[in-house]
Amino acid sequence: MGNFMFDLLIVGAGPAGCTLALNLAAKGFQIAIIEKDVFPRNKICGDALSGKVLNVLKRIPGGIYEDFLKQVDKVPSWGIRFLAPNHHAVDIPFLLNRADGQTAPGYVCRRNDFDNFLFERLKEYPNIHIFQGEQVTQVITYPDCIMAKTQNHVFCGKVIAGADGVHSKVRQSLQIARADKEHICLGIRGYYENVTGLHPENFIELIFLKRLLPGYFWIFPSTGNVVNAGFGMMQKKVISGREHLNHILDEIIVNDPVIAPRFSGAKLVGKQEAHTLPLGTYNFNRSGNRFLLLGDAAFLVDPFSGEGIGNAMASGEIAAAILANSFQTNDFSAEGLKTYDRRLQRRFSQEFKTMSVMQRLAGSAWLFNLVVDKARKNKDLRELLTAMFTNDDVREKLTRPGFYARLLFR
Repeated sequence: MGNFMFDLLIVGAGPAGCTLALNLAAKGFQIAIIEKDVFPRNKICGDALSGKVLNVLKRIPGGIYEDFLKQVDKVPSWGIRFLAPNHHAVDIPFLLNRADGQTAPGYVCRRNDFDNFLFERLKEYPNIHIFQGEQVTQVITYPDCIMAKTQNHVFCGKVIAGADGVHSKVRQSLQIARADKEHICLGIRGYYENVTGLHPENFIELIFLKRLLPGYFWIFPSTGNVVNAGFGMMQKKVISGREHLNHILDEIIVNDPVIAPRFSGAKLVGKQEAHTLPLGTYNFNRSGNRFLLLGDAAFLVDPFSGEGIGNAMASGEIAAAILANSFQTNDFSAEGLKTYDRRLQRRFSQEFKTMSVMQRLAGSAWLFNLVVDKARKNKDLRELLTAMFTNDDVREKLTRPGFYARLLFR
């Protein structure tokens, strides 16, 4: 069993881990990327890339955003279509004013392609050392280093970043926090050919069905006449209903009065696959002595929309800034790294609080019907919902009970 010494150990080469490494690469630190899979690897996801993702890409050194626009196969998306439980729909564009030649504010891109694009950029830096097919089995903290064991090697570093997903071996090994089903959503998706009724500007569709609330069914247009379709549902609701996710998905596609006609000529490409979404409503310390947790390992998925990629990349960006300072001061103590938690708190606490309220409101079919019906008739309300995607004050307004009381009499 070989031993390796590095400055930084990053467990997981998904968007969070890659964002961290790419932001620190030019500083010359010796970085180990330890990844249990071999790229390109399959990753189960809805495949939607929000403006958050694009904004982080723009800030990563090396022209990555421009290369993403040129090199990665994707579909530009200009908005969201909400379908209420009463089957009434409203279209909400991401932008109110669109300039000629403007790049799209969001995309649908297969995670296999997006993750591999970021992963390949790691290879441009000689100080980033990639170890694929290496499953971390144990993490041990010592006074002067932290050690990660795999089946083949022992890795030692000054600090470790756990970016290894909801079932993080780093988090489990350090006994930080256990996954709590109260804060877990389950999702399942499949790729389908020949689905009809798609928006001409590739609006992603969130379809709120009573049986799934506060979760939803999604249809995201992808490349090659294919859509990514599936649904998310709270884990406790799945357990209490004792139903298999694939059975629910098939039943919706075959029997739902709105969705079934659109899938009547559709064909499943590949197989349906399920995944776990760790929601940002779960609060715990995401840093400690010689460690940080990023992305899904840190429970950073939006509790309303289910977005995880943008938040994961944002955590990688924040971690890079914190660790750059830690290497300067040579302070990797729990107290020294606590700034990471404070930065995450500033970045996400109000957003998660707001979206948690939105999640609860989405659990009320009549209230969701009300908002969609009012938005269909009221241009100002549609513009308010558009602003929700870019304005924190607007998102907060949508969580106030008085807002919905005023809707009743509007």
